[in-house]
Amino acid sequence: MVQLKKFSYIAFFLIGLIILASCVKSNQTSPSSQSVSSSQSTTVSSESSASSTIAENSSEKLDGTYKGMDEEDEITLVIKGNSGTWTEKEPNGKEKVKQVSIDPTNQRMTIGDDIERYMIDGDRLTIEDIEQENGENDTVVLTKQ
Repeated sequence: MVQLKKFSYIAFFLIGLIILASCVKSNQTSPSSQSVSSSQSTTVSSESSASSTIAENSSEKLDGTYKGMDEEDEITLVIKGNSGTWTEKEPNGKEKVKQVSIDPTNQRMTIGDDIERYMIDGDRLTIEDIEQENGENDTVVLTKQ
């Protein structure tokens, strides 16, 4: 009788292990988890292509010549693609020319060594210093010519 009880416990234990192992194995290879993975990768690839399209459209919208004032200096910004030139003309006639590179994805513009944030609204291009302190207004507004 004792041996029959031991045999029953061992049999139930082994059957439980077999059922548990089959459940774990079926969860690892379930088709629903595979379909979730493939749909997630489709979403990621469509988002990245959308952001590159936005970046391309942003740089195309910027192409052109912009003019405005920065304190007493006349500013002329000429953009073609993702690069351009920034010309500052001082009241005494002296000019400074700086190279410009544009990161349309992050709406950043590097003018010489300075990294600026830009926003475009119709024909107006607003450029502001990323590192400006509270209370400072280091913003330049240029108009497309």
